[in-house]
Amino acid sequence: MLKKFLCLLIILVVLIKRHQATDYDQYDYEWLTAKPLPNVAVTTSTSAPDDDDVIVDQLDNRKAVNSEISGGFSNEKSFRCPHAKPMLHTGESVAQLSPEDIQIVGAMGDSLASGRGLWPFTDVEFRGAAFPIGGDANMDGLVTLPNILSQFVPNLEGISHGMGSKTALPDYQFNVAEIGAETEDLPQQALELVHRMQRYVGRSLKNKWALITIVTGSEEFCEKCEPPSRTSIRRALGVLRRGLPRALIVLLGPVHVASTYRQNINLMRPRCKCLEKMTGSNYRKLFDVWKRYFVELETEFNTDNGTFGVLSIPSLAIHSRNPQSLLVPGKPLLNRKGHSYAAKWLWNRLIAGPNYNISLIALSEDTYYCPSLGCPYIRTVQNFKMCTIMTEDEWQKQNALLKEQKTGKQTRQEVIRTNLVGVISAILGLSIISVAIFGTYFYCHGMKATKGRFDYGQTVAELENELQQQQQEEK
Repeated sequence: MLKKFLCLLIILVVLIKRHQATDYDQYDYEWLTAKPLPNVAVTTSTSAPDDDDVIVDQLDNRKAVNSEISGGFSNEKSFRCPHAKPMLHTGESVAQLSPEDIQIVGAMGDSLASGRGLWPFTDVEFRGAAFPIGGDANMDGLVTLPNILSQFVPNLEGISHGMGSKTALPDYQFNVAEIGAETEDLPQQALELVHRMQRYVGRSLKNKWALITIVTGSEEFCEKCEPPSRTSIRRALGVLRRGLPRALIVLLGPVHVASTYRQNINLMRPRCKCLEKMTGSNYRKLFDVWKRYFVELETEFNTDNGTFGVLSIPSLAIHSRNPQSLLVPGKPLLNRKGHSYAAKWLWNRLIAGPNYNISLIALSEDTYYCPSLGCPYIRTVQNFKMCTIMTEDEWQKQNALLKEQKTGKQTRQEVIRTNLVGVISAILGLSIISVAIFGTYFYCHGMKATKGRFDYGQTVAELENELQQQQQEEK
């Protein structure tokens, strides 16, 4: 009788717990190994999208060559991407920047980069799990951009770990993002980031490639419904260009979360009081301003063969069959699953370039791309139209040939630069000798002269002598 009573009591307790389950119990779903939902018949329309949001396929109209992806991986165990080094010569410029060249990572921006909302029902900044900079666990336990890069470069510098504000965590974690930061705050963040990197990396900074991700706009776009501060972004990029000799800056715009079946509808809008009141046409106009500013700044800060580049991505557009599962309840923030989706999307976008079209396949079913065999580099503005591959042997031969061709005027200039001290000494010696010779000559000539240098015509004594001679001749 007692055993039956205890069994009934246990069953009753279990039922009560299930009935009282909170959102927290439902929050920590199996987001890493979640299987796709069963296929459901969905009514699709071939008509134009509703007049209430942007069209995802038009976020970036640029195209890139040689972007065919021939390989991918889904976790750490299945990673089989071929390495470009040491067979190919990479890292000479932004156009030849391989994932294997990245040695430093950094992050700037707002709550998405600081990891706010990743610890359920708190505003704690979980920087170690933020998709652009976090490095807690590994790729199988936590999907972030640095954890993916770690498959190519084991010892990355600047990765964030743990929870806390930017002042609470060590400065050698190069994450200067803050909750509520706007584009106006980026110049100060850039100064602090450069200071940290110069302090902890030291002189070797000039030889190391850095990947800096600026995540901005999601909170500012949501709260103010205003264009970004173009001047502030420009100043921040200027600070980074002066302070970081080798760097690729990824300028990432506001988040766009949508359903796989209605990708033009941004589910962040109902969570923003300001955006919720805007009409669809005004929303598109505002987004177009953000997009135009980003593209203009990208054009300004890129050179053909430089070691500093800017890659502008106007919007982080991620989608899911269950898009609400990517968001923190009641807030315009991504949760852990949303950050894992964002990391995958951003990685594939960096590898495939603007040709990466999220509408072709469900993001949850997509793999992490390996660099293309036709262009094994991060797709930057410099290699969108033309991607040139050079082996290490070819580069060594070309470099040796250029040295041999340095003849004529260039050789003389090199000799002069090499013997600069001797040349200057010879010129000074010749000058001193010339001064001594000419000085002696003019001194001796002056001693023999009967008139001063400023005496002109005949003197009084000469006139008297001449007069006396004339009188004697007359006599």
